[in-house]
Amino acid sequence: MKIVSFVRKKSIVAVVTIVSLLLVINAVLVYHNKNIIIRNTAIIHKSDEISNLVDQLLSVMLHNLEMGIRGYGVTKDVNILSPALDAINVKDKRFDAIKIALDSQQYDTAPLEELRNAYSDYMDFVLEMKKMIDLDSTQRVKEMMKEDRGLQVFLKWWDVGRKIQTYERTIKAQANSDYKSAVNNNLYLQAFILLIGLPTLGYVVYKLQSDERQRQALLLNLEENNRKYIFDPGTTIAAADAEQVIENSIVNLQQASRFIENIAEGKYTAEWAGLNEANEDLNKTSLAGRLSNMRAQLEQMKREEERRLWSNEGLTRFSEIVRNHQSNLAELTNEVIRFLTQYLEAQQGGLFALREDAAGSYLELSACYAFDKKKFVERRIDIGVGLVGQAYLEGETMLLTKLPQGYTYITSGMGEATPGCLVIVPMKHNDKIEAIVEVASLTKLEDYKITFLEKAGEFVASALQGVRTTEKMQELLLTSQRQAEEMRATEEELRQNLEELQATQEAMIRKQEELDREE
Repeated sequence: MKIVSFVRKKSIVAVVTIVSLLLVINAVLVYHNKNIIIRNTAIIHKSDEISNLVDQLLSVMLHNLEMGIRGYGVTKDVNILSPALDAINVKDKRFDAIKIALDSQQYDTAPLEELRNAYSDYMDFVLEMKKMIDLDSTQRVKEMMKEDRGLQVFLKWWDVGRKIQTYERTIKAQANSDYKSAVNNNLYLQAFILLIGLPTLGYVVYKLQSDERQRQALLLNLEENNRKYIFDPGTTIAAADAEQVIENSIVNLQQASRFIENIAEGKYTAEWAGLNEANEDLNKTSLAGRLSNMRAQLEQMKREEERRLWSNEGLTRFSEIVRNHQSNLAELTNEVIRFLTQYLEAQQGGLFALREDAAGSYLELSACYAFDKKKFVERRIDIGVGLVGQAYLEGETMLLTKLPQGYTYITSGMGEATPGCLVIVPMKHNDKIEAIVEVASLTKLEDYKITFLEKAGEFVASALQGVRTTEKMQELLLTSQRQAEEMRATEEELRQNLEELQATQEAMIRKQEELDREE
């Protein structure tokens, strides 16, 4: 009888403790399953990326090589050949990307290198065929086309590429299976918690009604555990109100379930109702506090990932723009400032390139986007003069949220407005500043956008150095050619003088001989 009595007295505490432990276990397992979901999602994305890259080796590169050289052989149109040349230029980049991804999966990449060599041989063959076409060697071109080297490359791709794709499908299938298993485990776990929790709460209510003398202690114990493990609103414990205590427990369980489901579904804006600054310290170790912290961390991770993807995508597009226009300084600077201003969602932009003359170095406005013409009456800025000149002198990024009076205005159909933010970034390469970019925006640019602007500046600075190097090489070549012409003219003049001198000497010798004969 004493054992039975003891069990009755402690049963509610035991049940509540079990439920609380289940909730903690539930949170841990949900977090574990979330990691499984994230990890397998990444595996699936990586597998799709590799399969896509391998497909592009055939559908883009080989197709462009085949169609480009054959079309060029018929038309001699450089525009038709350009896809083949582009394929040659990006060959190593594509293969390196595939190799890096496969190495991360511990896949044997030796066959991939054989496929790379096959592509390299075929690309050399295509370039050789282009030379024959340019030389109008029709017969040789026909013989080279009959060799159908592209078929050999296709067969090699079929052998290597299909195996890679089969391997990736296997990985993807396993990842999908693990992903679905994790999702199902979460659902089963929630159902299990509900199945355990709801009957337990019913038993607690029954026990409280059947034993009035233990009611206060049991309710108080339940409420304390509920606040300790799930959520503590920071209010006074009303242990005498059984309905309120039970309602709080049920609401917290339901809210925990919804909160976890929202996080599992990626809804990181979900909030735990009632959790605020007043009771934040009370819930540091509770389920509500831990889940809120986890949700905040996941939200931050998502935000950082979105910013990273935004930056990577922008740099990829930007590098393409720089590469496509690096041979023309005017086009390069115009396209650069237009893209940067639009991608940063700013309203105005200007790019000042470094120039030199007899007086020394200075900055010149090479391109601008949506700036009021009044701002740039003077296109030349001396080093150290104004914000742009000072930014060059200091070599550091300037961020201004309070602009000097009348510095610039953003003009639209609605009138004029003073920018709320001005960013001036030195564009450096190898610690040498080649240009200054100035961007004005109505709203303040976040740090990751400024970091993106600084990284983009490295691309531009490198391109500008290349353009300047090319210009100097051309000037040296012209000077060398001019000096060579002058040397040839001098040599010709000396040769003529020497011939005249030899003729004079010969005439003097003949005259002397005649005089000798007369004597």
